[in-house]
Amino acid sequence: MKYIKSLTICCVAMLTLASCNDWLDVQPSTQTNREKLFTTEEGFSEAIKGVYTQMSTPDLYGRWLTWGMLDVLAGHYPTNFGAPFNAARQYAYMRDGSWRDPTLANIVENFWSKLYNCIAGVNSILDKIDEQKDIFSGDNYTVLKGEAIGLRAFLHFEILRLYSDIYERSKSDTIMPYANRLTSLVAPELTGEVVIGEIIAELKAAIELLEEDPMLHGTTPDRILASSAVVSAGNNIHSWHNRRFRFNYYAAKATLARAYLWKGDKPNALATALEVIDAQATRFQWALTANVNAIANETSTLQDRTFATEHIFALNISNLDELIAGYQNNMAMSTGNHLYLNLGQFPSSDLGLDPRYLHLTANVVTQGRFPTKYWQNERVIAAFRGRMPIIRISEMYYIAAECSPNWVDGLTYLQRVRTNRNIGNTAITVNSDATLQTAIRDEYRKEFIAEGQLWHYYKRHQQSPPINMAVGDFGWRGVHLYVFPRPENEDLYRGNHN
Repeated sequence: MKYIKSLTICCVAMLTLASCNDWLDVQPSTQTNREKLFTTEEGFSEAIKGVYTQMSTPDLYGRWLTWGMLDVLAGHYPTNFGAPFNAARQYAYMRDGSWRDPTLANIVENFWSKLYNCIAGVNSILDKIDEQKDIFSGDNYTVLKGEAIGLRAFLHFEILRLYSDIYERSKSDTIMPYANRLTSLVAPELTGEVVIGEIIAELKAAIELLEEDPMLHGTTPDRILASSAVVSAGNNIHSWHNRRFRFNYYAAKATLARAYLWKGDKPNALATALEVIDAQATRFQWALTANVNAIANETSTLQDRTFATEHIFALNISNLDELIAGYQNNMAMSTGNHLYLNLGQFPSSDLGLDPRYLHLTANVVTQGRFPTKYWQNERVIAAFRGRMPIIRISEMYYIAAECSPNWVDGLTYLQRVRTNRNIGNTAITVNSDATLQTAIRDEYRKEFIAEGQLWHYYKRHQQSPPINMAVGDFGWRGVHLYVFPRPENEDLYRGNHN
């Protein structure tokens, strides 16, 4: 593969540009400087932080793969709001007609190369960590290695979810390379079945290595394993809080539950999701009602807009306010290309109760409501700002509900989330497996506004968005719209493997 063939140059360049410290002032294309980077624990830590920094850019999870492209395609924003968002409402990233928008197509195709570049950065770390294990103190070597292997599996799974058909239709098709080593050779493309097998195997390996993760044990992480801890007594912000922003033990477990569900292995998906749920009381407490209600008080320092204590894995994006400017902002915003929401997912009975509606959406004059989940109020404590949730505990409950052997058990898990969203006592009709699945879908629509996960749910179930998009009915273009096109120059290299 073209991008995999140049891993060494790409990954070192990325790590140099993305480093958090000025001391990393090296020429990115030289082997000597890569060797210098990986001579200290701090160098390895800076390298993996560089990967998270690239993941946080607007090209990936800072915009398009969360509140931007994927949420447009999921039907969260039904109105006009400027290019290239409007082009996304027309699915104008496909290569089958004059309606293709080049800017949008480039954004979608670039997910492929940019995610593989992140993988390249991880591979650069794993290429050196074993030979340098003696420089690490305590459990830092095994935890950091487990983190890197788990993150590599997570990134491959993201590519698989974006660029392949659902598992049953793609397991025998060659889909993508699995880049699990640093090499200049072209990586062969593998079938969907082999790729998901590699992902599951690496997540299991990561979990084993992460047995000493401070997140698992509830201890203060070494500076190599997390940035400075933020402790806030009484707000469920513990000394290991910043391990949420690294691919930790529970992130590996949660991604494994996602992978099993993608494969259709519901018993293992259920069992794995329940392992994470079992840790919720001490690790992923529901957002405190006081901190959620504080959102309505602009002067409060405790506005928990993303329900941060519920994050299993998140990105810490310091410039999030810049990325959302003009699209999502505070309640006073009256100009810009607002991402007005389709709010049909909130029943009228819930409007005065559900904090996701009350506190995480706001009116703009008379034009409609838009999400305010990522508005950055500088008064708020650091633990609640700059947070982009990638996996949250509520998803584990939804997976448990979907994979339960009967609808009664499934409803129990679903109601756990609904209760903690203050709507546990409102009417909900669930009396069969089919109605349970409808209820799960409806909760995805409310829970994951501006997070990108609803699109993945629709794809997995092969459902169209519940509203008409700009081009009319989703169905007439077919479910192939859920398979993003790879870069055109990438396809030139298909079959050219060493």
